Amino acid sequence: MNMLDRLERSSKIALIQGKKKISFADLLEQGLRFGSDMGEQGINKADYILIFIPLSISLYQTFIGTWAIGAVPIFIDFSRGVDFVNDAIVRLQPKAMICDHVTGLVRLKYPALRKVKVLKVSEKGDEITHLDLDNEHPAVLTFTSGTTGTPKVVIRSHGFLMDQYDVLSKHADFSSDHKDLGTLAIFTVANLLSNITTVLPKKRYKTKVIPKELAKSIEKEGINRLIGSPKLIADLLQYSHLPMVKVIYLGGAPVYPSVAEKVPKHIALHIVYGSTEAEPIAHIRWSEVGEAMLKKIKLGHGLPVGRVIPEVECMIGEESEILVRGAIVLAKDGVGAWHPTGDTGFFDEDGLLWLTGRVSQTIKDRHGILHPFAVECVLDDHFGIRGAVLNVSDSRVVVIEENGPTEKQILSALAAFKIERVVIVENLPMDKRHGAKINYNHVREMMTNEPFYSQ
Repeated sequence: MNMLDRLERSSKIALIQGKKKISFADLLEQGLRFGSDMGEQGINKADYILIFIPLSISLYQTFIGTWAIGAVPIFIDFSRGVDFVNDAIVRLQPKAMICDHVTGLVRLKYPALRKVKVLKVSEKGDEITHLDLDNEHPAVLTFTSGTTGTPKVVIRSHGFLMDQYDVLSKHADFSSDHKDLGTLAIFTVANLLSNITTVLPKKRYKTKVIPKELAKSIEKEGINRLIGSPKLIADLLQYSHLPMVKVIYLGGAPVYPSVAEKVPKHIALHIVYGSTEAEPIAHIRWSEVGEAMLKKIKLGHGLPVGRVIPEVECMIGEESEILVRGAIVLAKDGVGAWHPTGDTGFFDEDGLLWLTGRVSQTIKDRHGILHPFAVECVLDDHFGIRGAVLNVSDSRVVVIEENGPTEKQILSALAAFKIERVVIVENLPMDKRHGAKINYNHVREMMTNEPFYSQ
């Protein structure tokens, strides 16, 4: 079976980007022509094709084209720099790459990319019938830095993506009457499989989405569902109360009360917990988070992410690490093996899963064990700020940005956690994908390599 078996040929609009619109029927037809064009240029089943195209209608035409002929689209985290990209190319050995007029020039700064054949694909080829593929055939390969900074290759098969889509559609509303904002490429694929119209942000190369611009687009296009990171939603709410939005799904980063409580009451807010290798794992509706749970959050117990879905098994392993397994879990040791998420957490007395931080960020010192969310939740509650907590020279240190509360105020609020020092930096480094998670690796580097000062 091929992912394309799920796509409908209908006159309904599939994708909107600025003034451009394309129907499901035309998207499929043009994508199949892309595939024909690739085949004429020597691309065959199972060949690796590097995709270097920004979020756009062309990206999804390319998805369809590669899947049609059984080729494997691969994506690299270009934000990691030249050495990372060159290493990825050497390891993955793509047969060719697809880029546009801008990324075609950008590729020249990566020595390894200059040696990769560039395909000039268009919808001018003959429309073809897509190949029938077995469920284990690779559908998408990603090469990312991962949360820990260690490069990793993740391969999702056609069968896995379809199983994942089926599970997502059980636990999230994928009814075709939605009109969605597409900021996450893989969720837009799920929308296409569900016959949901998706509005894509303006195509950009150097800058991320502009919230003010995006908020206007949401109202203009009548978007009624959003899937995104907490930071994206927080930024949008600065410019709009999102009057037409009915439901929001937040994921990809910790969802603190300071963000969740700003979401207007007319919107059903859902928190979805998952990872690159397992999506989703658990979910909760914010309206289910009562006063007792809020009190626990504000005291530093962690963040609730709800009940584990029936399709996934979950347990707490050594060092409080969350382990999962199931049909939609990409375990390194194969189907049925436990996959370590790298997150720490616990189950409460009601069977709800809570997150307490990352295994790699857990502090073990003379005071005992401290999970980062304990401190982060209190900083969020007391001051509405983010902060990183780590051990520096056997002292518990909190790192925050300038123009926040004083050192005395912070030490008072965090007295229960034995914090001994406050460090002020100009900018707290965040993850480049969502801009919603603190990049602890960079914080540690700052403490080691860069001058800093405390109040």
